Amino acid sequence: MKIPDFLDRDVLNPVGFDSRFLKKGIIALGTVLIMLAWCLFLFQVDKNKKELVAGLEREQQNLAGVLAENLFQILEQRHTIELFASKWFDGTKSPSGDITGFLYGERTFTRIVLYDLSGRSFYESSPGSGDRPDKIREQIEKMLGSGQPVVMPRDNRLSNISWQVPFLFPIGIGAAVKGAMLLEMDFGYFLNLLQNIDIGRTGTITVQHDQGEEVARFESGGLVVGNSPVKMMPAGSISGVSGFRDGRYSDFGNCYLTYLRVHDYPFMITISIGQDEFLSDFNQYRNRLLWVLIILTSLGLSGIVLLFKMINRNQAYLDALALFNQENQRLIQNLEKEHKASSRAASFDPLTELYNRNLFISLAEKSILQAKRNKFCYAVLFIDLDRFKKINDTLGHHIGDLLLKEVSLRLKMCTRKSDIVSRFGGDEFVVMLTEVARERDIATVVENITAVVSKPCPDLDGHEIITSPSVGISVYPRDGEDIETLLLNADAAMYKAKKSGRGQYRFFDPSLNTVSVEKFALEQRMPSAITQGEFTLHYQPKVRLQDYRVVGLEALIRWRHPHHGMIFPPDFIGIAEETGLIMDLGAWVVEAACRQLNNWRAAGMDLIPIAVNVSPLELKDRAYANRFQNILKQHDIPFKYIEIEVTENAFIDDRDIVINNLKALFDKGVKIFLDDFGTGFSSLEHIRFLPVNSLKIDRSFIQDIRNSYHDNPIVSSTITLAKKLNLTVVAEGVETSDQLISLRVAGCEQVQGYLFSRPVSENKIREFIISPVRKI
Repeated sequence: MKIPDFLDRDVLNPVGFDSRFLKKGIIALGTVLIMLAWCLFLFQVDKNKKELVAGLEREQQNLAGVLAENLFQILEQRHTIELFASKWFDGTKSPSGDITGFLYGERTFTRIVLYDLSGRSFYESSPGSGDRPDKIREQIEKMLGSGQPVVMPRDNRLSNISWQVPFLFPIGIGAAVKGAMLLEMDFGYFLNLLQNIDIGRTGTITVQHDQGEEVARFESGGLVVGNSPVKMMPAGSISGVSGFRDGRYSDFGNCYLTYLRVHDYPFMITISIGQDEFLSDFNQYRNRLLWVLIILTSLGLSGIVLLFKMINRNQAYLDALALFNQENQRLIQNLEKEHKASSRAASFDPLTELYNRNLFISLAEKSILQAKRNKFCYAVLFIDLDRFKKINDTLGHHIGDLLLKEVSLRLKMCTRKSDIVSRFGGDEFVVMLTEVARERDIATVVENITAVVSKPCPDLDGHEIITSPSVGISVYPRDGEDIETLLLNADAAMYKAKKSGRGQYRFFDPSLNTVSVEKFALEQRMPSAITQGEFTLHYQPKVRLQDYRVVGLEALIRWRHPHHGMIFPPDFIGIAEETGLIMDLGAWVVEAACRQLNNWRAAGMDLIPIAVNVSPLELKDRAYANRFQNILKQHDIPFKYIEIEVTENAFIDDRDIVINNLKALFDKGVKIFLDDFGTGFSSLEHIRFLPVNSLKIDRSFIQDIRNSYHDNPIVSSTITLAKKLNLTVVAEGVETSDQLISLRVAGCEQVQGYLFSRPVSENKIREFIISPVRKI
């Protein structure tokens, strides 16, 4: 039964729907919007106020700077008068003529009086009020005590005009003060500077002494000097050279105050304006916005109230519809549960919860359709557990079921979400790897699955079970273009893997994985060949170009097969690695090299190092370094006489284990050569962090060298960079004199190749050990 859209169960759910939640949501939303509006209002008001105050600060500071500079320039003219007065004190000349001439061209100073230190005047440019010498001497002592100019007290002003302010300056510096000089400054000059400046009704511009005493003040009515009430700054209210203050002052009231000290003089320019006057327009704008916000808030609250009434009216109608829908919902949910259960039973394995055969085939067919439209690789893995029947028969089906569950979890862990993992039945699992970038990456994934599944299952109802997978692989579209063909071919490849041993995998492609009769025979004979001495070592010398002396040997293994004759490493090393016999074969090589060194030592020959090739599989064994050291100790061979050659591919997988093994040997003094350098993944940047002593440049880079190291810049660059990393360089495959000359010019230290010797048996290698080789 389908519910009409207007009776959607998500809306009419009688359990989940409640108007109270809607009301709370509306209240919360309304509250947030109102608070947001008020916060924005307060933020904007505060921002605008700060911008206004910042503008006022800049304006007042600029004005104070102009006034301070003008006052400084005026007061600096006193130095000219001091120069004239000093001549009188020196007795060289009367200053009256010079000072009179100075005043004639100067409008700022209206009167000049010179005093000696006793307060007696000896020059006056014009008659004054006639203060007594003792009063003058008192001000001179005050000036000498402070070391700064003094503004004459109001009751002692030697002037008849209120805006003419006298200042008392010392003549001389420090202990060399000779007298005092009174300069009467005409502050009407400042009145002319400020007459076009609008400072407002409450604004003031004052000139103060550093003690806070006012010298002159400019207000909206003009310049105020003399008997006007004095506005004093509170002691300690202003500190520093300049600043801007916002506060209340006893004489200025609530105002914005800017002050700036006159350079080198104890005077300060102060500019103030009342806060109420300055912010009057801003306050009107703020009040208008406040009323608008109050009205909008009231309208919003009214709307919420009306909305609540509408919700209450509709709640009864919705409750009735919800009750009617409740029974329908119950029936629909039961149908959905039954449908899901039946669908899951038809599509999933009930034990492991993996896809079953039917769902796997359906999903795989869709993936193959996608594969036809892209360039990725797709592969089907048919997996069968080794010895599962024996485990099931011995420990029971309960343990077998637990093992199948554990294997299913490990398969999920080793695959991506896009891959398809299924159980076909029994111990058979099928996996489809989708969208693999390269075909060789399939083997990497399969090796990981094999390693993870082969790990012990530690606690299966008190039992520790070890199993391994046999994996057959078919690749789309090479091995089939439909899922049935791919499954059939993967199943066939799985049986081939089972025949090869436990924990093996095989591709269906016969050209890659079918084991030939000869190869199978070699595989079967190899264990006995190792123990029965069918293997032998040949040696190829490494020649030092400095003196053409053999400084090392590379040991190369050969198989003297009783039926096939001499077999070389490419024909049997791969078999040893596939079957796991590479560990025994590698240990035999190290022991054979140690025995050879002992034979030479017993014959009285000087020993030279022998390098052995080590397979990457050997280095992945955590115990390899210990086994290697034990072999050398058993044969009493110093570590420096057995060297190791590894290829760059050894560092691709299990890199940390490989490096730890090599580092353990490196620290013991075993020299490590990086063989076939340039053909693998490494670079000189990576080699800085690897425990190696030397690089062996692959023969493919040596072939093109003629008679100049510029013919192969790769070789010359490699040699140069390797030397900077303190690595010895050995060139492989040297076959001509031109190659040898070019390598020597390029700075190569050691060479190895047919030019000097092919790999030879122990009897033929002795002559190279005893004497240097012939120079080419």
